[in-house]
Amino acid sequence: MLELKNVTKIYKNKVGTDVLALDDISLKFPDKGMVFLLGKSGSGKSTLLNVIGGLDVPSKGEIIVKGRSSKDFTNSDFDSYRNTYVGFIFQDFHLLEDLTVEENLKFFAALFGVEVEDSYDLVAPIYRQIEPFKNRRAGKLSGGMKQKLALSCALIHRPSVLFLDEPTTGVDAVSRTEFWDMLADLKAKGITILVSTPYMDEASRCDRIALCNDGRILSIDTPTEIVQGFDAPLYA
Repeated sequence: MLELKNVTKIYKNKVGTDVLALDDISLKFPDKGMVFLLGKSGSGKSTLLNVIGGLDVPSKGEIIVKGRSSKDFTNSDFDSYRNTYVGFIFQDFHLLEDLTVEENLKFFAALFGVEVEDSYDLVAPIYRQIEPFKNRRAGKLSGGMKQKLALSCALIHRPSVLFLDEPTTGVDAVSRTEFWDMLADLKAKGITILVSTPYMDEASRCDRIALCNDGRILSIDTPTEIVQGFDAPLYA
């Protein structure tokens, strides 16, 4: 469904100097699989997710979506791509903190032009865990509960691809484990998942790892092959 061809992203910093955020990246993403972008802070993971997710436009190169090039996309096409195919969870979850849990779910459903009931079977296994707190404001939720609400909101329009930008940063260990179990269930239901993370232990759960550094993809392989490619142990 998704392919990147020679994608480059250049932006200007606060003093007007060009910064190379993505450097000639070409990638193919498997259908119904989980791919991790693994790299340190500043390696280009978030920029890459924004470009693939249609939230930013590459300076060079193209994104192929179901055989169509982003070069041929109109603004309406980008809107349709984001609203139909893509679900997104940002590092800070992007919830409306003054609204309740239930109101957030209804708001995002309305934003995508759907009814909560239309996708409730997909979000129910996740949403039921926070439904007892449906009248609590999102700003009063714990990190793990915000994570589950954000995931429910991202799935409310049944996206084909789910993008997650370091979704477990600042979340406790138990909630992290629960979260990856939820993602495994979603993958089994046919959703392609692309996650950025700085944690190698999380990346071991995926089908493919893309190692990122300085805006480039250094290597793409299975977790086993990535580990075997190192001469020394990854953990002391």
